[in-house]
Amino acid sequence: MKHFSVLFSIAFIFSLFLTDCKNGKTGGEKEPNNTIGEANKAVPQESFPISINPKADVDWFKMELPGQGYLKVQAGETPGNLELEVSFARYQEWEGEKEKRIRGWNRLPDAVFIPEKGTWYFAVKDNYDDAYSKETVDIRASFLKEFDNHEPNDTPEDAAVVEPGEIINPAVYPKKDQDWFQVHVKEQGYLSVQSNHVPEGIKPEVLFAVYDPWAEPKKQEIRSWHGLPDACFVPDSGNYLIKLHDDYDDGCAESTFDLKVNFIKEMDQGEPNDHFEDAKMVSRGDTLDVAIFPQEDMDYFKLENTRAGELKIAAKGFSGVVPEARLFIMDENNPEELEEVSNWKGLPATFETKVDETYFLLVHDDYDDQGSSTPFQLLIE
Repeated sequence: MKHFSVLFSIAFIFSLFLTDCKNGKTGGEKEPNNTIGEANKAVPQESFPISINPKADVDWFKMELPGQGYLKVQAGETPGNLELEVSFARYQEWEGEKEKRIRGWNRLPDAVFIPEKGTWYFAVKDNYDDAYSKETVDIRASFLKEFDNHEPNDTPEDAAVVEPGEIINPAVYPKKDQDWFQVHVKEQGYLSVQSNHVPEGIKPEVLFAVYDPWAEPKKQEIRSWHGLPDACFVPDSGNYLIKLHDDYDDGCAESTFDLKVNFIKEMDQGEPNDHFEDAKMVSRGDTLDVAIFPQEDMDYFKLENTRAGELKIAAKGFSGVVPEARLFIMDENNPEELEEVSNWKGLPATFETKVDETYFLLVHDDYDDQGSSTPFQLLIE
């Protein structure tokens, strides 16, 4: 009888232990934790079990973090039909809206940039709130020390200043991270960006812009997203912005890579002539030094034709591009548009022209997918 009593006591204690484990008293979650004010404490690097039960269950956790870096949340094997996602927030104890979201819902694993020491919060739930499971799943929250010395630079106002010719080491982390850089140039030319040692999982691309705090909009894009290497024409001295991200914002890496920002002096005597309003005046017999740079560059030339007959356009010395040309006249019904009077033609090419007509000649790379900073000669006769 005495032995039975001892065994019963051991079984009872073990059952309490299991209950405590289920209720989070030994590292798991402790319900209720459906609001940010009820968040359970999580310890960095330590896994703990949670259960998403019933449907639409949301579990909140909080963590003390030592400084700037990243809070990363991962999940172990997920039971049933659960598809877990996480969101991050700060706790506004004295506000009507207690949750100040700093990153919306994303599938696990996910991370968020942490700018400073303090208590930071995250919530886990099923992605559509339509699945649940009585089984638990292990969650692990980790703190990563800052490894990108340009952060925070997620906005034009916080752009990190770099010098032409400088090699910098940014990181695209976490997913959807976008980094801004500011470069000062002293004259007309081109800003080019190259990358090296890019980690697996990301495909960096850049856009170029100018920023004026007194204008509306404050940021004006001057070249849209392109993969690296890439370059952008800059028409004057001043400060220019470069925005970097992963091409689809669905990749990231917990490491930096090399990024080089260069300034290339103007090598094309006709620039800027990317629009017909800025077309460079030419005459029959002219030989021009022309560069199709950067990729998708369009060069317009304007010819006051004084005689009828063939107009011949020829090119020599080009490398890395395949120049072709097309002829236009002004649209009589809309002076802000041009009217095509020829198809695209590879060079050399001839075009039939009329006397006393003003023509616009457009030269570009045949597929707009190549560019070269090396000028070539363009003959107009």
